[in-house]
Amino acid sequence: MNRKIILESLTRALDSWVRNASAAQLWQVHQTGGLGALIDADEEVVQVRIVLGGSRDALSDIGKTDGRLPVTEAFLGSAAWGAPPAQGSPEREQWFLSSELAQTHARQYLVAEVGERRDLLERCVDEWLARRGAAP
Repeated sequence: MNRKIILESLTRALDSWVRNASAAQLWQVHQTGGLGALIDADEEVVQVRIVLGGSRDALSDIGKTDGRLPVTEAFLGSAAWGAPPAQGSPEREQWFLSSELAQTHARQYLVAEVGERRDLLERCVDEWLARRGAAP
């Protein structure tokens, strides 16, 4: 089992998930985390699928901001965003779900976090290898 190939497949799967996630899925990740990976590999083929709300693993806290807006919001200033509703209010979720700009920045935040949290991706792969009885 090639750890490097599995890690690269996991990274690509996460990037794909972030690009294709619905607004509701992005909101859920920023509220509570919950991403996980389903890895299937043999000697020739590696398949990785990212799931939301599955069993908790090393990826579960990626993207979790407890509903705070991604840090990229600070660079736009309030004029571009308008004033978002108060943190924790139901209106804030509706605002996020209807704001393509907020969703774009949420995606950028997730992509950056995937890049910065390489340690979590490595731990996810190592845990998977350990469950399979393979040396990392």
